[in-house]
Amino acid sequence: MTRLILGVFVGFFLMSVITFPIGEMAPAMVGDRYADAQTGMVTMWYIFVVQWPLALMTSVVSGIVAALVAGREARDSTIRTLAVIFIAIGLFSGVFTFVADLRGDESVATMGQAAGEDIVEGEIAGQVARAEARGETQAVAVETVTKEPLWNLISLPFVVGLGLVLGGGLLSGGPGGRNDAEIGSVGGS
Repeated sequence: MTRLILGVFVGFFLMSVITFPIGEMAPAMVGDRYADAQTGMVTMWYIFVVQWPLALMTSVVSGIVAALVAGREARDSTIRTLAVIFIAIGLFSGVFTFVADLRGDESVATMGQAAGEDIVEGEIAGQVARAEARGETQAVAVETVTKEPLWNLISLPFVVGLGLVLGGGLLSGGPGGRNDAEIGSVGGS
């Protein structure tokens, strides 16, 4: 039980240490390909070429390390627990972000109308200009006004869970490795 808890903790810590800095640097590194300038939505290119592969790779590494720490007896339970934790946190965060975006859109429009500004739907350039006028850098300004598609908020935690299961399964040889080990130990033909 101690190794299970230690494996989950180490996997969670490692995933956090790797993912958050990379997640903060990646949008600045890809520049204009991060978000659509008209709608403010994160681009499909960024999601499929940068975000999902990074999430998958970091979760595989975290799954491997968590499985190593947990040991052979607690390996499967540790990986399952870690995957469920990340899926639950990701889904909760996605729902929370979606609700905050809905409420944020209403409050921004209300404040803009009260200030006499013309609010044009999908006008990310104006929002970026206002953020830059407040002293924020362009990278921070673009990142604060962008929105994740709802389907990505829902599916990304499952990509992370898949990576954890794949990483943890690499040490066991996966289902095919287990079958080959049984056949080899019997001396089958």
